[in-house]
Amino acid sequence: MEPGLAQDVDSSQFGEHPELMMWQTRKQSLGMSPELLETVQLAGLKTRFKHFADKIPVLARLADEQGVSEINSLADGAKLLFKHTVYKSYPLSLVERNRFDRLTTWLANLTTVDLSNVDTSGVACIDDWLDVLEAQAGVRVIHSTGTSGKLSFLPRAQVDRDLAIRTYRYTHEGRGEVVGLDKIPVITHGHRYAYSAYGNQLDALSRLLFGGDESMIIAMQPGRMSADLLSLGGRLTALGDKGSRSDAQVAPALIAKREAFLQQQRDGPARRAAFFDKLAALRGRRVVMSGNWLMLHEIAEEGLARGMSNMFATDSFYSPAGGTKGKKLPDDYKDVVRKFLGCHETGGGYGMSEMTCTMPKCSAGRYHALPWHIVYVLDPKTGDLLPRKGTQTGRFGVIDLSLQSHWGGILSGDEVTLQFDPCECGQTGVTVSDDVRRYTEKEGGDDKITCAGAPEAHDAALSFLAEFE
Repeated sequence: MEPGLAQDVDSSQFGEHPELMMWQTRKQSLGMSPELLETVQLAGLKTRFKHFADKIPVLARLADEQGVSEINSLADGAKLLFKHTVYKSYPLSLVERNRFDRLTTWLANLTTVDLSNVDTSGVACIDDWLDVLEAQAGVRVIHSTGTSGKLSFLPRAQVDRDLAIRTYRYTHEGRGEVVGLDKIPVITHGHRYAYSAYGNQLDALSRLLFGGDESMIIAMQPGRMSADLLSLGGRLTALGDKGSRSDAQVAPALIAKREAFLQQQRDGPARRAAFFDKLAALRGRRVVMSGNWLMLHEIAEEGLARGMSNMFATDSFYSPAGGTKGKKLPDDYKDVVRKFLGCHETGGGYGMSEMTCTMPKCSAGRYHALPWHIVYVLDPKTGDLLPRKGTQTGRFGVIDLSLQSHWGGILSGDEVTLQFDPCECGQTGVTVSDDVRRYTEKEGGDDKITCAGAPEAHDAALSFLAEFE
């Protein structure tokens, strides 16, 4: 067993400690019989509801409204799914008026962690608020890119944050030999530091896998992704044409940091050059590459333009996530990425930051729900639970039983097709087809917790600050 990455578990404990299911191997997880899985999931759901019912006020209110006082079936869980907008249900005025004390009170309704002693006096921006919550309460807040300027805030305590190291190992199981991940550098297109799910995973890798050796994480942006800039960038996007951008409210604390932000922007070309120099030094090495197809294609194009191709060992890992985010890429974009990296795409997954781990993609091209994920599909118009059998298409919901510091039930903005029959790959269990779509894209807007739009929003805010008087 590798310390921090794997451990022996007793399956008889899964009902009382459903988080232990994460410590099974991927083969064991996907090999659980439907009968055993339903028994374990129902026991785990009862355990989680009992634990959270009187500790999470928002859950208690929802359960009361839905008439759920106890769990009798997996179907009961569908009544307890938070709308994905719950994590941005605070008044935006709390941020605009620097009422971070009241914003903390709002957040306390979503976590079991006691936030009553968090001191926000002197906090004048979102970035500082996030730092205070982590320093004083051990709560790492995962935030969205905020296309409207109003960020979603998902609280995650240390007990859940550290699971990121396990999900990292789990993601790569089944893709060749994974022993020795502590010797494989991680390359990322984005920022090294960010209050995002991926930023949390990078921190866990540094602390728990690499022993604090930051040279093992190569980031194009070595600094921090600012939540304040993302909020500003989202508001600029929402305002639309440049003529109305003067209406954007810029916090004094952000203006005070203006020169530092602009210096980061000026240093951009030098940072990119240094990034590719580091990649050149890794030629022939086995690496893990992260990012969505947009990010990977951008790196590949620039790398090829610099005369760099077939860079890494053929058994390297790269698992693009998130499709193309609605952006148009050349027809050969995957070939471009492969030519630069020198290795082939290894799997893929479906998930969201509200979940601890993505669902792995099988040889038949379907995403397999993991045993600690109770998945649902609801009618998008009525909200009624669709039958848990056959093939069903609707709004995706999930309860993640591994989470221990906040309720794991979420009703997403995704349209999915679930298949409850055995998969063509030969494995049983519920699967998701790979044609996931966003309801919010059709309805307008996108409030999913994701880092996909972060670079664009960040750059928009920096450009605005450069012109701001």
